[in-house]
Order: sequence, then structure tokens, then C-alpha cells
Amino acid sequence: MCALALMVPPLSARNRKGDKLLKAGQEAESLKDYDAALSYYNQAVSTDSNEPAYLLADQRIRGRAAEAHVIVGQRLQSEGKLEEALAQFEKAFMADPSSQVSLQYIRDTTAMIKERAAGPAGAPVLTPAERTRQEMEKRINSLEGPPVLRPINSQISNLRINNQPARVLYESVGKLAGINVLFDPAGIETAAGKNYNIDLNNVTLQEALNYVALQTHTFWKPISQNAIFVTQESDPKRQEYQDEVVKIFYIQNASTPNEFTEIFNAVRTAARLTVGVQAVPTQNAIITRGSVDTMMLVEKLVHDLDRPKAEVVVDVIVMSVNRTVTTNLGATLLTPTGEAGLKVPFVFTPRNPTTTPSTPSTGTGSNPPTTPSTGTGSSSSSSLITIARAGHLTSADYSTTFPNAVVQAMLNDASTRILQRPQVRATDGGKAAVLIGSSIPIVSGSLNSAVATPGSIPYATTQFQQVPVGTQIEFAPHVNGTEDISMHIKVELSNVLQRITIAGVEQPVIGKQTDEADLRMRDGEVTIIGGLSDKELNSTIAGLPGLANLPLLGYAFGTRTKTKTDNEILIAMVPHIIRALDFSAVGGLGVYAGSERVIRVERRREPSNTAPAPAPASAAPGVTAPPASPLSPASPTPGPATAPGIVPTPNPRPPVTTPPAPNNSPVTNPQTSNPPGASTTPATTSRPPGP
Repeated sequence: MCALALMVPPLSARNRKGDKLLKAGQEAESLKDYDAALSYYNQAVSTDSNEPAYLLADQRIRGRAAEAHVIVGQRLQSEGKLEEALAQFEKAFMADPSSQVSLQYIRDTTAMIKERAAGPAGAPVLTPAERTRQEMEKRINSLEGPPVLRPINSQISNLRINNQPARVLYESVGKLAGINVLFDPAGIETAAGKNYNIDLNNVTLQEALNYVALQTHTFWKPISQNAIFVTQESDPKRQEYQDEVVKIFYIQNASTPNEFTEIFNAVRTAARLTVGVQAVPTQNAIITRGSVDTMMLVEKLVHDLDRPKAEVVVDVIVMSVNRTVTTNLGATLLTPTGEAGLKVPFVFTPRNPTTTPSTPSTGTGSNPPTTPSTGTGSSSSSSLITIARAGHLTSADYSTTFPNAVVQAMLNDASTRILQRPQVRATDGGKAAVLIGSSIPIVSGSLNSAVATPGSIPYATTQFQQVPVGTQIEFAPHVNGTEDISMHIKVELSNVLQRITIAGVEQPVIGKQTDEADLRMRDGEVTIIGGLSDKELNSTIAGLPGLANLPLLGYAFGTRTKTKTDNEILIAMVPHIIRALDFSAVGGLGVYAGSERVIRVERRREPSNTAPAPAPASAAPGVTAPPASPLSPASPTPGPATAPGIVPTPNPRPPVTTPPAPNNSPVTNPQTSNPPGASTTPATTSRPPGP
């Protein structure tokens, strides 16, 4: 009755209204109807605000309900349904007033609704976060890169200038290409009055400028699409005028910090970057700052070094056959103690032994008689007999124990076959290992304290070491080219042979068979790295000497044991290259990188589909006219066109017909004026418009 009385309160609590509401809320929560679940939990809390189960369920569901409304509101906001999204965010805030996310979305959505009302109809409305991100990307994208020279005519067919200063050489090349040339106010001449000769045939504008710069020991750089700046070639001028760019390179195929560090050091050393380079290992990124040519060289190095590493899959086949046959035949005599052999003891047990008085005790002065012997021979007096009876001893005065015999005929045949075919995959230069087996604890050390320290008791501590037992394979592949693989391989087969007891602790005896080698194989080649065949035959004879060696009677007086062991192990490996090395980016002669002090790269000349127009027939003999630009149709314009030292070169190309100008008016090039001191020859030629 007391037990029933104690069970009444839980039964009544389980059937009350709050528990029913809690169960209804749990069912609604399982259906992901979080609003209904929140309503049920709120009603349950109102019935009993001190019940922990109701309070925990109510607090848990509030966060889930708010999160569900926020997700729906985000989707509606991205679709442009701002009013519906605002309603969802408000429901989320009502479900969980502590949610700062829903409160932020309410403010952002309200601002978007006001912006849409104030703006034109149909205009997209962005969230504050999207607007900020868009403005930041706009600012980043507005940053200009290095200027790229885009001349009107990028091909110079024939140009020969004799005995002219560096300024005239640059101006003549600039006029033929249709670009402006600006000079350093401090001057570009390294030696006063020094003149140069130049002869250019079928070169690009960049090649022509590089030729002039090399011959005159000057330095030029583009400052816009149609203008260059020229100054002296020196370290101070380079530091003052050479433009620099900042670029980030991401290393995608470095899987370890060591690989990333190797690529970073190689790029820094090959590009001769002592300053302006920084590694960011957490992002696998390299930040560089330098000239445009330096960035191009770094990009080339990163592209060639950051290559996917080759991968190898190795099929390992381990076959092991162990067979042990033991045969035990014969009959063996056993001693009284149970040992094999012949041992027959004869014991003298007289029937009427003579008793011997004991030694008198000290201080008593009397010799009391001893107790008579029991005749078992255990007393020292039991073997004493009188002389009169010595001649009457019979077989009854002696005893012996006959040996037992055991007949054995036993055959033990144990056979074990193991076939394992693991498949291991590894990258080039990496290591892979596989263990098929288990770990066995082995005692590695112990400490015993026989004497207790003050306030403690004696203790004993034993350390164990886990030793793997089974099939263990380790290899490190290296792909040589596209077909050969070099590998360092180690295969170890181990098993527990027996268990022995050492210092009261049972220890396993582990047998191991190891094969370790460095191999070079072709893709798909089968290689036997371990072929072991072990055959043993042991024969043992135990029994009476002489009798046990008889041909047939030996089995009656001895035991013959034969043990035959046959162990065979075969380990084969078949490597497969599943991702080969890619050498397509490696060039034959390397990449031009400039001089020791100045890094400079060159680009291959792309073939042009348009042929330059020939010089007009009316051209003066002192000038080779530039070809007509495809951007501006040519029109004959009379005027001076010859500079001193310019030798005419006939153009062998056939004439090209150019369309007339849209306004049918001649075009005059303002850059055709002669340099100072030049003689003029009237000529009619076509000139492209100035930049």
C-alpha cells in the first residue's frame, strides 16, 4: 500500500494538462511545425512555470522557430518581395526576442522598402550589405593596371637612320608608329654630341624601342596608350621612374606546408626578389611587388612549379601457406613420478626392526625408552636388525614400485592459408602504409616499491607497449617520367608463435618476416618482392637405450616423433600510374629574363593578317613612308616628310587598296615635321592621324 501511495503522484503528474501539451508540442516539432510547437510549449509553461521539462522545451523551440522564419524571409527578400519578407522577420523576432539577426533584417528590409518607394519604379533595390560589397568591388576594379601601349601602327617595315642623336631616333620611331615621345627634362644623352646609326627591317614597335634603348643606353616606359617616357639607364633613374605593380599568386597544388615553402623559396630565388615578396601560408598565397616584367616572370615560375603531383595506386597480393604435420607413435615406460623412462627403486623394509634408544635429555639423568617403530622405514631405527636374523632375510623384507606404460599414436595436421589483396594509393614523393592485423600489448617496463613511503602504501607500476601484428606494408613511390615508378617498399608479416611467462607475466613470442627493397618498375609490371619457401623435417626417438633403436620392437620400448613443417610466402606488387606528370609547360630553351640588374621579358610576335601599304609612287627619295593605318584611311597630303640620315628603302610588297576617308578630305599628320636641322624634300605621302 505504501508503494502504491508513492506511485500516485507520478501518475497524476503524467496525466495532467501540461504533459498533454508537451506531448502535442513534441509531435508538432517532429513535423517541423515550429510555430505550433511553440504555442503548445507556451501553454504548457503557463500551466506550471516551475516545471524544467516545459521550460527547456520552450527555450529550445524559440531558436528553431526564429531560424525557420529568417530563412524564409531571406528567400523572399532575394526575390524582391520585401513586405512579405518583413513579415517573416517580424515573426522571427516575436518567436525569439533575443535574436539580433532578425532585428537586423527588420531594419535592413524597412530601409529597402523606403528606398524602393523613393526611387524609380522597377529599379533593383540592394541590401546595405550588398550595396557595401558592390561599392568595394567597384573601387577595387577601378584600380588601373600598368599602362599598355596601343600604337596606331605597331609594325615598322623599313627604317634606316645614320648619325643622329638618341632624341631623333626615338622621335622617328614614334612618328612612324603614331605615338608621342616624352623625354626626361634632365636629358637622355650620356655623352654630349654622340650620334648613333640604326637600321630596322620588319620589326614591331616594342622591338624597335628596345633596340634604340640598348644602343643609346636609355630606358623607356609607356605612360599611356599612345605615349612613352624616355630617360637615362641607371639605377637611380630606374628607382625613380620604373613603375611597380602588386599581385597575389595562389598555390593550388601544394598539399603540405613544406611543399608551399619549397615553391615560395624557388620563386623568390629564381626571380631574384630580395624585397617585395611575402608568403601567406594560411592562404597558400604569395604576395609580390615589382616591375611588370618581374610579375610576368613570377607568374611563369608559379605556373610551371604549381603542377599536380603524380599519383600511384599499388595492388599488393600477399599469399601465405603454413602447414605443420606432427606424428607421434610408440610405447613409453613412465617412472613413478610420471616421467618417461625406466626408473625402478628397491626399498629395504625389514619386518621386525630393532628399536634404538633415544639420546638422554640433559639434566634429567634418565633414558626413557623410545616408542617402537611402525615398520614403514621412515624412522632411522627401522633399518636395524639383529645379527642373528641377518642370515634369514627374504623377499618379504624388500619393496619396489613397477613402472607404468603408455602407448601413443597421435597425428596433428595444422594448415593455414592467407590471401590478402590490399590496394594503396599515394602521391609522388609521399608515404603510404597499411596494416591488416591487430596490436598486442607487451610489457616494456615495471617498477615495484616494496617499502612504503610515509603516508602511502607499497605500489607496483607496469608499462605496456603496443606492437602491431599482421601484414604491414609501407612504400614511398616516385614517378619517373610517364611510365616508370621508383619505390622504397617494406613488407612485414608477423604473427604470435607462442606465449611464455617471464617474471610472472605472460609475454607473446612474435615471429616476423620482413622484405625491404628499392625497386624501379614500369606501369602495370608485376614484381615479386618476397618469395619464401621453408621446409623442415624433425625426427625424435625417446625410449630405452638399445631397445628403442630396434627396427620393429623399438615402437614397444620407445616413442618416435616426426614433425614436418612447410611454409610458403609470396608477395607480389603491381603499380599503376593514375595521374602522370605534366611537362607540357616546360620550355626547351627557357624564358628570356633580361640582364643581371634588370628583369625584362619578351613576348612572341603574333602573326598579322593585314599587310602594310606600300610607299606611294610620288614619295621623295629621302624617306620611307609608314604604312597606312587601318584606323585612319590614308589620303595624299603634300608637305615635308624627309629627315636627314633617313635612307629610302623600296617596299617589295604589292599595293593595298584602302577605302577613302568618310569625309573625303585629306588628313594631315602633325608629327611629320622634320627634326631641327633637317633638310626637306617635297613629297606626297599618306600619314596616319596623330595620337
